Amino acid sequence: MKKIKFLIPIILILALVVISAVFWEPKNTETTEASKINIPTIENPFFLKGNAYISLHKGETFSLSLPFLFGDSSIGEISAVIFDASEVEVEVGEVNETPNQYGKAGLGYLSLDITINKAGIFNAQKLRLISGDSSVTVDIGKLVFDVNNDAPPTNLEFTGAAVQTAMNEYTLGIQNNDKSEDVTIKSVTAELAALHLHTLTTSVPAGKSVSRTLALSGDPERYAWYVLKPKVVYTIAGHEKITSGYPTILQLGEWSQENVDSIFGNKADSEYK
Repeated sequence: MKKIKFLIPIILILALVVISAVFWEPKNTETTEASKINIPTIENPFFLKGNAYISLHKGETFSLSLPFLFGDSSIGEISAVIFDASEVEVEVGEVNETPNQYGKAGLGYLSLDITINKAGIFNAQKLRLISGDSSVTVDIGKLVFDVNNDAPPTNLEFTGAAVQTAMNEYTLGIQNNDKSEDVTIKSVTAELAALHLHTLTTSVPAGKSVSRTLALSGDPERYAWYVLKPKVVYTIAGHEKITSGYPTILQLGEWSQENVDSIFGNKADSEYK
């Protein structure tokens, strides 16, 4: 099957810009909320733990960038990475770092192209980074890859928010390109650890488009970032099929000292040493 690649590194960079706002320190003397945030000293780079549910077709390639914070030391050249789910195949992209850019912390990201050639649900929490003869295993949070055997649909297109700060909703635009058959969306689901996506059913007339907003509830501050690409079950011409929705990155728009303290308090096993 031909690989279908979601080219979203730029989207993830935008998400990291949101993250970086936390660490920005104003240069003027005026007291602001951002200047009050205390950033602990970073001895080793560490990955910000996230939570992701990523629905994929078998053989599809998904681009993902993992954010990390660093101080004086940075992440070296990475030649390969291995998830703790052996079915997840990974090609390493660039490691980009911006040192001393946001107060006491630098911000970076590790770009990965992920492909899974087997249907099933695969959970990943740890990532082994290989550089030369050495390797480091880091905790990246909780990632779920839900892979199905169905071919990508030719009659449906999805749109949505690439990056959003609202943590209470997910918007899915659906375009039915079939001129003769209506599409019925039976469910839109995602199994996240800290958030619950409230599913829906809806109809998309032939040749028409609809936009639907699904509610999200839970504990969004539990993780630093989220990726939501839900599984979509639909019927057309009496046949039930599976595909996946639009990938959205969710990140809190404003961070408090409590948020920062939680990230640093939760960094155990995520350090690149």
